[in-house]
Amino acid sequence: MDEGGFIEKTEKAADLIAMHVELGHVIRIVSHRDADGITAAAILAGAVARRGGKFQLSIVKQLSDDVVKELASERRKIYVFSDLGSGSMRLIAKYLEDATVVVADHHPPEMEGFKRDEHLLVNPVPFGANSVRDLSGSGVTYFIATALDRRNKEFAYVALVGAVGDMQEIDGRFHGMNLRIIEDGRKLEIVEIRKELRLFGRESRPLRQMLAYATNPEIPGITGDERKAIEWLRARGFDPDSHYWQLREEEKRKLHDHLVLHMIKNRASKEAIDRLIGDVVVSPKYPEGDVRHEAREFATLLNATGRLNAGTFGVAICLGDEGAYKRALKMLDDYKKEQIEARKFITQNWGTVEELRHAYVFYAGGNIRDTLTGIAANMAINSGLADQDKPVIVFADSSDGDGMVKGSARTTERALRKGYHLGKALKTVAEKLGGEGGGHAIAAGIRIPRDKIGEFSKMIDEILEEQRRGMTDEDRG
Repeated sequence: MDEGGFIEKTEKAADLIAMHVELGHVIRIVSHRDADGITAAAILAGAVARRGGKFQLSIVKQLSDDVVKELASERRKIYVFSDLGSGSMRLIAKYLEDATVVVADHHPPEMEGFKRDEHLLVNPVPFGANSVRDLSGSGVTYFIATALDRRNKEFAYVALVGAVGDMQEIDGRFHGMNLRIIEDGRKLEIVEIRKELRLFGRESRPLRQMLAYATNPEIPGITGDERKAIEWLRARGFDPDSHYWQLREEEKRKLHDHLVLHMIKNRASKEAIDRLIGDVVVSPKYPEGDVRHEAREFATLLNATGRLNAGTFGVAICLGDEGAYKRALKMLDDYKKEQIEARKFITQNWGTVEELRHAYVFYAGGNIRDTLTGIAANMAINSGLADQDKPVIVFADSSDGDGMVKGSARTTERALRKGYHLGKALKTVAEKLGGEGGGHAIAAGIRIPRDKIGEFSKMIDEILEEQRRGMTDEDRG
């Protein structure tokens, strides 16, 4: 990756933002509603505030035609999009022609750049970065913020929370420019990287629930059965009611060894075993036992606020608002319950899935919230319901009640080696079906009319077949 070229872009973005702050213009920030988008927005908001500027902030599902038109009607002098916008560059160019625009994103862009000098794309992908592991949306805004003021390196942990929320370290370690953020955080003594168990619940769950609710990866014979988790832990000398963070280092190593051995004995995939132990990000800014102390739990808290349409609470938490944090904890409980119900529904109804040659398509109707389709797709993969070589696409009815469905596609690194690129595939299908779609190779989203699901299945299988054939032909060539 050409890191120098990318940093030059972040400096140009910082100059544009600084100029508008000095002119007294409100910086209009628009960001995605997941943990990466919320942290990205918080970093921008904090950086603008430190500069003495004013900002207005919105957390949104996606940049649809209607959303961009509504933003244009505000007639702001500058708009900054974070963790989205790369797939909506034509819309932005069309409706925000007279404004300054910065798109700070890490998703593959639909164009190489904007035609107007006042429209700036800040994205690591054109500089050779891998969009799913080298830098997230929060990482992009982090480098813009530090170009504005080096003191904004204090947001290093917030940026890494976004990266973890975006699963940039899904293989157990960090890559690319994320490593520069880690180094900044270490120097400020606000970030620590530990080799530990990467299951969710380090801070908040007793060991019995940490194992019983494990989904990424799932623990064979234990996930979904708290009684089995209790028996397994007691048989190996662990108190099921203790928390992971309370264990001594030798106890952690003992637990790791037992879990790895259990996974091997139960023929878990190498990919799942590799994900079990790896880089865990914690911050001494928060006490152990506080969900903000560990990046994965912090990211889940932020996801809960975004998925429950309260993303601005998440931004406030990132900026240190204790009142927002306490209110968000209740949202987190509701979010976890919905995740458990989603897993139960997927498991009990997997027999209705449409298995295609190259993918699984599962329609949940209104039984799963449309903000949980990505989690549901991952659950199907991690639980062994789906073949690891095939992508999983889960649809749910849109919460907007507009006759649309929202779908999320997920797959594995193993499947990607066959040539699949889910972001490109969903974008192509969406355009043909009157919807919106796109994303990364390994994870993508789509929104289409409900009555088009049948057509979608036929088209997605054909496109994935073409992608696979293209990879095969290239390999032969």
